[in-house]
Amino acid sequence: MGVLAEYLRAEAEQLKKEKLRRGEILQEWLDALNDLYRQLQEWLTVCDPENLIDRTIEKIPGEELAFGDYQVPVLKLALVDRIVRFLPMARFVAATIRLPGQATPVRAQGGVQLRGLGMRTCYLFRAPGGKWFIQKEFEPLNVNGNDVVPLDAERFEAVVRESF
Repeated sequence: MGVLAEYLRAEAEQLKKEKLRRGEILQEWLDALNDLYRQLQEWLTVCDPENLIDRTIEKIPGEELAFGDYQVPVLKLALVDRIVRFLPMARFVAATIRLPGQATPVRAQGGVQLRGLGMRTCYLFRAPGGKWFIQKEFEPLNVNGNDVVPLDAERFEAVVRESF
């Protein structure tokens, strides 16, 4: 009985540490999403001074193996009855991105899918270091690395326009 008790004590301590670390990573991911949405809304304020686009952040159920169930923020843009959503895929995505000027793809540290009209879709990826990038073109995910460019106001406006 002493061996099992010692094992359980050590295992419980390790699991508590892992849970705390996963909680910190989840909070960092949620903060990154909220910072992204703040930036996107600032750009919208500049390009939509008449507030024709209704902007809301909805919380929807999300689930990742590392975190379990949690609430995911989704930025929803509505122009009359046309809707565009920035829908987080996951913090731990399998997608790799090819950053400008780099030949070797790196693992993205989170991804957001832009869903608008029709079947065309676009992805935003968070690179190591926290900077957001966007796919160069509307295209399916590429398992060998997705070519991306920095997300900026001009590119944001272009994909929103194409998505409505």
